[in-house]
Amino acid sequence: MRKIFSIFLILTSTLVFGQQLSSQSKVSLITIAPGEELYSSFGHSAIRITDPVNALDQSFNYGSFDFNASNFYLRFLRGTLPYQISTHEFYREFEYYTYQENRGIEEQVLNLTLEQKQKVYDFLLNNLLPQNKEYAYKFFYDNCSTRLRDVFKTACGDSLKFDQQIHPDSSFREWIDVYANSGELYWSDFGMDLAIGIPSDRKTGWKDAMFLPDNLRDAFGAAKIYKNGQWVPVVTSLTKLNQTNPVKTERPLPKPINLFLGLLIFGIAYTAFQYYKVNKSNVFDYIFFTILGVSGWILFLLWFFTNHGVTNYNMNMLWAFPLLLPFIFSRKLQKNLRIFHTITSSICIVGYWFLPQQLHPAVLPVCILIIIRHLFYLKNSKA
Repeated sequence: MRKIFSIFLILTSTLVFGQQLSSQSKVSLITIAPGEELYSSFGHSAIRITDPVNALDQSFNYGSFDFNASNFYLRFLRGTLPYQISTHEFYREFEYYTYQENRGIEEQVLNLTLEQKQKVYDFLLNNLLPQNKEYAYKFFYDNCSTRLRDVFKTACGDSLKFDQQIHPDSSFREWIDVYANSGELYWSDFGMDLAIGIPSDRKTGWKDAMFLPDNLRDAFGAAKIYKNGQWVPVVTSLTKLNQTNPVKTERPLPKPINLFLGLLIFGIAYTAFQYYKVNKSNVFDYIFFTILGVSGWILFLLWFFTNHGVTNYNMNMLWAFPLLLPFIFSRKLQKNLRIFHTITSSICIVGYWFLPQQLHPAVLPVCILIIIRHLFYLKNSKA
Protein backbone atom coordinates (compact mmCIF):
# COMPACT_ATOMS: atom_id res chain seq x y z
CA MET A 1 0.00 0.00 0.00
CA ARG A 2 2.80 2.45 0.86
CA LYS A 3 4.51 1.69 -2.44
CA ILE A 4 1.33 2.44 -4.39
CA PHE A 5 0.74 5.59 -2.37
CA SER A 6 4.29 6.90 -2.90
CA ILE A 7 4.14 6.34 -6.65
CA PHE A 8 0.73 8.01 -6.72
CA LEU A 9 2.09 11.07 -4.93
CA ILE A 10 4.96 11.41 -7.35
CA LEU A 11 2.72 11.04 -10.39
CA THR A 12 0.08 13.47 -9.12
CA SER A 13 2.45 16.15 -7.80
CA THR A 14 1.86 19.57 -9.36
CA LEU A 15 4.14 22.55 -9.08
CA VAL A 16 4.47 25.85 -10.86
CA PHE A 17 8.19 26.46 -10.89
CA GLY A 18 9.42 29.99 -10.50
CA GLN A 19 6.38 31.29 -8.59
CA GLN A 20 6.86 34.37 -6.50
CA LEU A 21 5.26 33.98 -3.12
CA SER A 22 2.88 36.65 -1.90
CA SER A 23 2.90 38.47 1.43
CA GLN A 24 0.12 36.11 2.58
CA SER A 25 2.30 33.03 2.17
CA LYS A 26 3.28 30.84 5.10
CA VAL A 27 6.12 28.39 5.63
CA SER A 28 5.62 25.68 8.25
CA LEU A 29 7.51 22.79 9.73
CA ILE A 30 5.34 19.66 9.78
CA THR A 31 6.05 16.89 12.29
CA ILE A 32 4.36 13.52 11.87
CA ALA A 33 4.16 11.26 14.90
CA PRO A 34 5.80 7.82 14.96
CA GLY A 35 3.83 5.00 13.37
CA GLU A 36 3.35 1.37 14.29
CA GLU A 37 5.74 -0.07 11.70
CA LEU A 38 9.49 -0.18 12.37
CA TYR A 39 10.32 2.07 9.41
CA SER A 40 7.97 4.76 10.78
CA SER A 41 8.78 4.39 14.48
CA PHE A 42 10.90 7.56 14.60
CA GLY A 43 8.38 9.89 12.96
CA HIS A 44 8.70 12.06 9.89
CA SER A 45 9.21 15.73 8.96
CA ALA A 46 8.13 17.90 6.05
CA ILE A 47 7.91 21.54 4.99
CA ARG A 48 4.52 22.99 4.14
CA ILE A 49 4.24 26.11 1.98
CA THR A 50 0.86 27.78 1.62
CA ASP A 51 -0.06 30.84 -0.41
CA PRO A 52 -3.76 31.63 -0.99
CA VAL A 53 -2.91 34.22 -3.64
CA ASN A 54 -1.15 31.58 -5.76
CA ALA A 55 -3.53 28.76 -4.73
CA LEU A 56 -0.56 26.91 -3.28
CA ASP A 57 -0.64 24.38 -0.45
CA GLN A 58 2.27 22.04 -1.02
CA SER A 59 4.26 19.65 1.16
CA PHE A 60 7.94 18.85 0.61
CA ASN A 61 9.84 15.99 2.22
CA TYR A 62 13.16 14.19 1.81
CA GLY A 63 11.98 10.69 2.70
CA SER A 64 11.12 9.21 -0.71
CA PHE A 65 12.92 6.60 -2.78
CA ASP A 66 12.38 4.79 -6.06
CA PHE A 67 10.85 1.35 -5.53
CA ASN A 68 11.73 0.48 -9.12
CA ALA A 69 15.45 1.16 -8.70
CA SER A 70 17.71 -1.67 -9.85
CA ASN A 71 18.73 -4.08 -7.06
CA PHE A 72 16.38 -2.22 -4.73
CA TYR A 73 16.47 -4.57 -1.73
CA LEU A 74 20.21 -5.21 -1.93
CA ARG A 75 20.97 -1.49 -2.13
CA PHE A 76 18.53 -0.78 0.71
CA LEU A 77 20.23 -3.33 2.98
CA ARG A 78 23.70 -2.08 2.05
CA GLY A 79 22.79 1.54 2.68
CA THR A 80 23.48 2.63 -0.89
CA LEU A 81 19.89 3.26 -2.01
CA PRO A 82 19.57 6.95 -2.89
CA TYR A 83 16.75 8.86 -1.22
CA GLN A 84 15.13 11.89 -2.81
CA ILE A 85 12.98 14.92 -2.22
CA SER A 86 9.35 14.70 -3.31
CA THR A 87 6.36 17.02 -3.17
CA HIS A 88 2.61 16.73 -3.26
CA GLU A 89 -0.51 18.61 -2.25
CA PHE A 90 -0.73 18.82 1.51
CA TYR A 91 -4.28 17.53 1.79
CA ARG A 92 -3.15 14.20 0.35
CA GLU A 93 -0.48 13.88 3.02
CA PHE A 94 -3.00 14.86 5.68
CA GLU A 95 -5.50 12.22 4.55
CA TYR A 96 -2.89 9.49 4.30
CA TYR A 97 -1.35 9.98 7.74
CA THR A 98 -4.70 10.63 9.41
CA TYR A 99 -6.94 7.96 7.94
CA GLN A 100 -4.55 5.25 6.77
CA GLU A 101 -1.76 5.39 9.34
CA ASN A 102 -3.53 7.00 12.32
CA ARG A 103 -0.56 9.28 13.02
CA GLY A 104 -0.71 12.72 14.56
CA ILE A 105 0.34 15.79 12.56
CA GLU A 106 1.65 19.00 14.11
CA GLU A 107 2.33 22.26 12.31
CA GLN A 108 4.71 25.01 13.41
CA VAL A 109 4.21 28.20 11.42
CA LEU A 110 7.56 29.97 11.12
CA ASN A 111 8.15 33.69 11.57
CA LEU A 112 10.10 34.29 8.34
CA THR A 113 10.38 37.36 6.16
CA LEU A 114 8.97 37.17 2.65
CA GLU A 115 12.52 37.02 1.31
CA GLN A 116 13.34 34.07 3.56
CA LYS A 117 10.15 32.27 2.56
CA GLN A 118 11.05 32.73 -1.07
CA LYS A 119 14.55 31.39 -0.45
CA VAL A 120 13.11 28.28 1.21
CA TYR A 121 10.71 27.75 -1.68
CA ASP A 122 13.35 28.32 -4.37
CA PHE A 123 15.77 26.01 -2.57
CA LEU A 124 13.19 23.21 -2.52
CA LEU A 125 12.27 23.73 -6.16
CA ASN A 126 15.94 23.58 -7.12
CA ASN A 127 16.34 20.34 -5.19
CA LEU A 128 13.41 18.88 -7.12
CA LEU A 129 15.31 19.14 -10.40
CA PRO A 130 16.29 15.67 -11.69
CA GLN A 131 20.00 16.34 -11.26
CA ASN A 132 19.53 17.46 -7.63
CA LYS A 133 16.69 15.41 -6.17
CA GLU A 134 18.67 12.35 -5.01
CA TYR A 135 20.99 12.20 -2.01
CA ALA A 136 22.95 9.57 -0.06
CA TYR A 137 20.69 8.89 2.93
CA LYS A 138 22.37 8.37 6.30
CA PHE A 139 20.07 7.62 9.22
CA PHE A 140 22.03 9.68 11.76
CA TYR A 141 23.67 12.35 9.67
CA ASP A 142 21.65 13.07 6.53
CA ASN A 143 17.96 12.19 6.58
CA CYS A 144 14.47 13.64 6.14
CA SER A 145 14.84 15.65 9.35
CA THR A 146 18.42 16.97 9.12
CA ARG A 147 17.77 18.05 5.53
CA LEU A 148 15.01 20.39 6.70
CA ARG A 149 17.28 21.86 9.37
CA ASP A 150 19.82 22.61 6.65
CA VAL A 151 17.20 24.09 4.30
CA PHE A 152 16.22 26.70 6.89
CA LYS A 153 19.81 27.45 7.87
CA THR A 154 20.66 28.02 4.20
CA ALA A 155 17.66 30.32 3.70
CA CYS A 156 17.99 32.25 6.98
CA GLY A 157 21.73 32.21 7.60
CA ASP A 158 22.90 33.73 10.88
CA SER A 159 19.50 35.30 11.50
CA LEU A 160 18.28 31.85 12.67
CA LYS A 161 19.77 30.85 16.03
CA PHE A 162 19.18 27.54 17.79
CA ASP A 163 19.37 27.04 21.54
CA GLN A 164 22.62 25.15 22.05
CA GLN A 165 21.55 23.98 25.50
CA ILE A 166 18.75 21.80 24.12
CA HIS A 167 19.44 18.06 23.68
CA PRO A 168 23.19 18.27 24.40
CA ASP A 169 24.01 15.16 26.41
CA SER A 170 22.50 12.07 24.74
CA SER A 171 24.12 9.78 22.20
CA PHE A 172 22.52 8.56 18.99
CA ARG A 173 22.00 5.17 20.63
CA GLU A 174 20.31 6.73 23.67
CA TRP A 175 17.91 8.67 21.46
CA ILE A 176 16.97 5.44 19.68
CA ASP A 177 16.35 3.82 23.07
CA VAL A 178 13.93 6.61 24.01
CA TYR A 179 11.77 5.94 20.97
CA ALA A 180 12.01 2.18 21.05
CA ASN A 181 11.17 1.87 24.75
CA SER A 182 8.35 4.42 24.69
CA GLY A 183 6.73 2.45 21.86
CA GLU A 184 7.45 -0.92 23.51
CA LEU A 185 9.59 -1.86 20.50
CA TYR A 186 11.93 -3.80 22.76
CA TRP A 187 13.02 -6.34 20.17
CA SER A 188 13.54 -3.67 17.53
CA ASP A 189 15.68 -1.78 20.03
CA PHE A 190 17.64 -4.94 20.79
CA GLY A 191 18.21 -5.63 17.09
CA MET A 192 19.34 -2.07 16.41
CA ASP A 193 21.64 -2.11 19.45
CA LEU A 194 23.30 -5.23 18.06
CA ALA A 195 23.65 -3.81 14.55
CA ILE A 196 25.11 -0.38 15.32
CA GLY A 197 28.65 0.09 16.57
CA ILE A 198 30.84 2.63 18.33
CA PRO A 199 29.90 5.62 16.07
CA SER A 200 26.38 5.42 17.53
CA ASP A 201 27.67 6.19 21.02
CA ARG A 202 28.91 9.66 20.10
CA LYS A 203 27.02 12.49 21.82
CA THR A 204 24.79 14.26 19.34
CA GLY A 205 24.91 17.73 20.87
CA TRP A 206 22.18 20.21 19.99
CA LYS A 207 22.73 20.06 16.22
CA ASP A 208 22.90 16.35 15.45
CA ALA A 209 20.03 15.59 17.84
CA MET A 210 17.82 17.01 15.09
CA PHE A 211 18.19 13.73 13.19
CA LEU A 212 14.90 12.85 14.91
CA PRO A 213 11.73 14.71 13.81
CA ASP A 214 10.51 15.35 17.37
CA ASN A 215 13.89 16.83 18.29
CA LEU A 216 13.77 19.02 15.19
CA ARG A 217 10.34 20.26 16.27
CA ASP A 218 11.59 20.97 19.80
CA ALA A 219 14.69 22.73 18.48
CA PHE A 220 12.58 25.08 16.35
CA GLY A 221 10.26 25.61 19.30
CA ALA A 222 13.23 26.98 21.27
CA ALA A 223 14.95 28.78 18.36
CA LYS A 224 15.09 32.53 17.75
CA ILE A 225 15.17 34.59 14.59
CA TYR A 226 16.51 38.12 14.18
CA LYS A 227 13.70 40.27 12.84
CA ASN A 228 13.05 44.02 12.99
CA GLY A 229 16.15 44.59 15.08
CA GLN A 230 15.46 41.99 17.79
CA TRP A 231 15.58 38.28 18.48
CA VAL A 232 12.08 36.76 18.52
CA PRO A 233 10.75 33.18 18.57
CA VAL A 234 10.92 31.60 15.13
CA VAL A 235 7.67 29.67 15.74
CA THR A 236 4.57 31.84 15.75
CA SER A 237 2.09 29.01 16.38
CA LEU A 238 1.99 25.28 17.06
CA THR A 239 -1.15 23.47 15.96
CA LYS A 240 -2.18 19.84 16.15
CA LEU A 241 -3.92 19.35 12.83
CA ASN A 242 -5.75 16.08 13.41
CA GLN A 243 -7.15 13.69 15.96
CA THR A 244 -5.95 10.10 16.10
CA ASN A 245 -7.73 7.05 17.45
CA PRO A 246 -6.36 5.19 20.48
CA VAL A 247 -4.45 2.11 19.42
CA LYS A 248 -5.32 -1.20 21.05
CA THR A 249 -2.08 -2.62 22.36
CA GLU A 250 -1.58 -6.32 21.81
CA ARG A 251 0.06 -8.51 24.40
CA PRO A 252 3.77 -7.81 23.88
CA LEU A 253 6.46 -10.43 23.46
CA PRO A 254 8.70 -10.99 26.48
CA LYS A 255 11.49 -8.44 26.71
CA PRO A 256 14.90 -9.60 25.45
CA ILE A 257 16.40 -9.34 28.94
CA ASN A 258 13.68 -11.62 30.35
CA LEU A 259 14.02 -14.16 27.56
CA PHE A 260 17.80 -14.36 27.86
CA LEU A 261 17.65 -14.55 31.65
CA GLY A 262 15.36 -17.54 31.11
CA LEU A 263 17.91 -19.00 28.68
CA LEU A 264 20.67 -18.48 31.26
CA ILE A 265 18.67 -20.27 33.96
CA PHE A 266 17.96 -23.14 31.58
CA GLY A 267 21.64 -23.27 30.58
CA ILE A 268 22.80 -23.41 34.19
CA ALA A 269 20.30 -26.17 35.00
CA TYR A 270 21.29 -28.14 31.90
CA THR A 271 24.99 -27.77 32.72
CA ALA A 272 24.38 -28.99 36.28
CA PHE A 273 22.44 -31.95 34.88
CA GLN A 274 25.32 -32.82 32.55
CA TYR A 275 27.84 -32.47 35.38
CA TYR A 276 26.04 -34.76 37.82
CA LYS A 277 24.87 -37.26 35.19
CA VAL A 278 28.30 -37.23 33.48
CA ASN A 279 26.59 -36.36 30.22
CA LYS A 280 29.10 -35.06 27.67
CA SER A 281 26.69 -34.38 24.80
CA ASN A 282 27.65 -31.31 22.71
CA VAL A 283 24.26 -30.85 21.05
CA PHE A 284 23.35 -27.81 23.15
CA ASP A 285 26.71 -26.18 22.40
CA TYR A 286 26.44 -26.86 18.69
CA ILE A 287 23.03 -25.18 18.55
CA PHE A 288 23.89 -22.30 20.89
CA PHE A 289 27.25 -21.40 19.37
CA THR A 290 26.04 -21.86 15.80
CA ILE A 291 23.39 -19.20 16.46
CA LEU A 292 26.07 -16.92 17.93
CA GLY A 293 28.35 -17.58 14.97
CA VAL A 294 25.62 -16.77 12.43
CA SER A 295 24.86 -13.56 14.37
CA GLY A 296 28.55 -12.69 14.27
CA TRP A 297 28.75 -13.12 10.51
CA ILE A 298 25.73 -10.84 10.08
CA LEU A 299 27.46 -8.16 12.19
CA PHE A 300 30.64 -8.72 10.15
CA LEU A 301 28.77 -8.14 6.88
CA LEU A 302 27.09 -5.02 8.29
CA TRP A 303 30.51 -3.67 9.31
CA PHE A 304 32.52 -4.35 6.18
CA PHE A 305 29.99 -4.61 3.36
CA THR A 306 27.45 -1.85 4.00
CA ASN A 307 27.61 1.91 3.79
CA HIS A 308 25.33 2.92 6.67
CA GLY A 309 28.20 4.63 8.50
CA VAL A 310 27.07 3.43 11.95
CA THR A 311 27.44 -0.37 11.80
CA ASN A 312 31.24 -0.43 11.91
CA TYR A 313 33.51 -0.98 14.95
CA ASN A 314 30.88 -3.18 16.54
CA MET A 315 31.98 -4.62 19.88
CA ASN A 316 29.09 -7.09 19.93
CA MET A 317 31.40 -9.26 17.84
CA LEU A 318 33.32 -9.98 21.04
CA TRP A 319 30.53 -12.34 22.11
CA ALA A 320 28.76 -12.96 18.78
CA PHE A 321 32.04 -14.23 17.37
CA PRO A 322 31.97 -15.10 13.64
CA LEU A 323 34.62 -17.82 13.79
CA LEU A 324 32.43 -19.88 16.07
CA LEU A 325 30.95 -21.01 12.78
CA PRO A 326 32.32 -23.32 11.43
CA PHE A 327 35.16 -23.93 13.89
CA ILE A 328 32.93 -24.91 16.82
CA PHE A 329 32.58 -28.24 14.98
CA SER A 330 36.36 -28.72 14.70
CA ARG A 331 37.69 -30.59 17.71
CA LYS A 332 41.28 -29.53 16.96
CA LEU A 333 40.37 -25.84 17.33
CA GLN A 334 37.71 -26.05 20.02
CA LYS A 335 39.98 -25.69 23.04
CA ASN A 336 41.79 -22.55 21.88
CA LEU A 337 38.62 -21.09 20.40
CA ARG A 338 36.74 -21.60 23.66
CA ILE A 339 39.52 -20.02 25.73
CA PHE A 340 39.62 -16.99 23.42
CA HIS A 341 35.81 -16.66 23.39
CA THR A 342 35.70 -16.93 27.19
CA ILE A 343 38.13 -14.01 27.45
CA THR A 344 36.24 -11.80 24.96
CA SER A 345 32.89 -12.54 26.61
CA SER A 346 34.40 -11.73 30.02
CA ILE A 347 35.53 -8.38 28.60
CA CYS A 348 31.91 -7.62 27.70
CA ILE A 349 30.80 -8.32 31.26
CA VAL A 350 33.63 -6.59 33.12
CA GLY A 351 33.70 -3.68 30.68
CA TYR A 352 29.93 -3.23 30.38
CA TRP A 353 30.07 0.16 32.15
CA PHE A 354 33.21 1.58 30.51
CA LEU A 355 33.55 0.10 27.01
CA PRO A 356 33.39 2.74 24.24
CA GLN A 357 30.21 1.05 23.00
CA GLN A 358 27.09 0.71 25.14
CA LEU A 359 25.98 -2.91 24.99
CA HIS A 360 22.37 -3.94 25.41
CA PRO A 361 21.69 -5.31 28.94
CA ALA A 362 20.27 -8.52 27.43
CA VAL A 363 23.78 -9.34 26.23
CA LEU A 364 25.02 -9.96 29.80
CA PRO A 365 23.13 -13.21 30.49
CA VAL A 366 24.24 -14.50 27.09
CA CYS A 367 27.88 -13.74 27.94
CA ILE A 368 27.55 -15.46 31.32
CA LEU A 369 26.12 -18.56 29.64
CA ILE A 370 28.93 -18.50 27.07
CA ILE A 371 31.52 -18.57 29.85
CA ILE A 372 29.69 -21.34 31.76
CA ARG A 373 29.47 -23.58 28.70
CA HIS A 374 33.09 -23.03 27.70
CA LEU A 375 34.41 -23.69 31.21
CA PHE A 376 32.27 -26.82 31.48
CA TYR A 377 33.68 -28.11 28.19
CA LEU A 378 37.27 -27.32 29.14
CA LYS A 379 36.89 -29.09 32.49
CA ASN A 380 35.34 -32.14 30.85
CA SER A 381 38.01 -32.27 28.16
CA LYS A 382 40.65 -32.71 30.88
CA ALA A 383 38.75 -35.46 32.61
